[in-house]
Amino acid sequence: MHARSVPPAALGLSGRRDLHLAGSLPPPPRLAVVGSRAAHRHLRDAVEPLVHAAGRRGWSIVSGGAVGVDADAHAAALQAGIPQLAILPCGPDRAYPPQHVPLLEHIVQSGSGVLYAHPPGTEPTRGMFASRNAIVVALADAVVVVEAAPRSGTMLTATLARRRGRPRAAVSGSTGAAVLQAEGAHALPWDPEQPAALMRAVDGWLRGIERGEVPAPAPSRVAWPEHLQWLRDAIDAAGPTGLRVEALPSPRAALVALTEAEARGLVVEPSPGRFLRAG
Repeated sequence: MHARSVPPAALGLSGRRDLHLAGSLPPPPRLAVVGSRAAHRHLRDAVEPLVHAAGRRGWSIVSGGAVGVDADAHAAALQAGIPQLAILPCGPDRAYPPQHVPLLEHIVQSGSGVLYAHPPGTEPTRGMFASRNAIVVALADAVVVVEAAPRSGTMLTATLARRRGRPRAAVSGSTGAAVLQAEGAHALPWDPEQPAALMRAVDGWLRGIERGEVPAPAPSRVAWPEHLQWLRDAIDAAGPTGLRVEALPSPRAALVALTEAEARGLVVEPSPGRFLRAG
C-alpha cells in the first residue's frame, strides 16, 4: 500500500513529525472502538452490532488495528461499508501485526484509511503503542471500551479519552466497565440474545452527543508515569532552552520516550529536535 506523508496539523494533531496515511481519512464524527486483544468471545460478539449502530447514525469508526476487539471493529465496518481508520504503532513498511496486512489492504481498497504513527523503518515498541492510542483518542469524537484490563493499553486509551474530554461508554459486565462507569462512562447493556438492545443504546448515546446532551469529562492535567520520570528530570536539567535528543546517551530510546510523552501531552517540540515540558 502506498502511504503519503501527512503533517500532524493537517489531521488536527500537535507535533512536528509527519505521519503516513494510506487511503483516505474518514469524515467526522468518529467513534473509537477499543478493547482487549484477548477479550472474551461473548464480548467480542458485541462489536458488530455496536459498530453497525454507529454507522447507521453516520459515524465513522476508528481503532488500532490490533488483534481482538480492534480487528473485529475493522471487520464489522468493512462488512457494513462504514468509513473507518486503522491507526498503527509503526512505520508504513512495518505493518503490525503482520497477519493483518490483508485486512489493512481491504480497508484502503474500500475507500477508507490506514494511518501509520511513525516514519518508515520504525518497528513498534512499548512507547509507540501508547502514542498510537493517544492518536486514536485525538482523532475520535467519542470512545467505546468493549473490555479493558487494569493497567492495559485499552485502559490507558480510556484514561487519555477522559483527560481529553471525550465522551466515553463501556460495555456493561466487561472487565474494567465498573471502574469506567464509576468515573462517568456511559453504560451500554449487552446480552448476546438481544443485540438490538445494544444497538438502541448506542444510537441513543450517540444522538445525545450530537445534540450536546451528553456531558463530556473536563480535560485534566496529566501526571508523569514512573517509567518516564527520567525524561522529565532530563528536560528540567536542560533548562529553558529545552532538551535536545542528541544530548542523551541513547537518542533512539529517548525518541521513543519523547514520542510517548508528546502523545500524553507532557512535552512540546517548539522547534525540530528540541523539547520542553508542556504547561
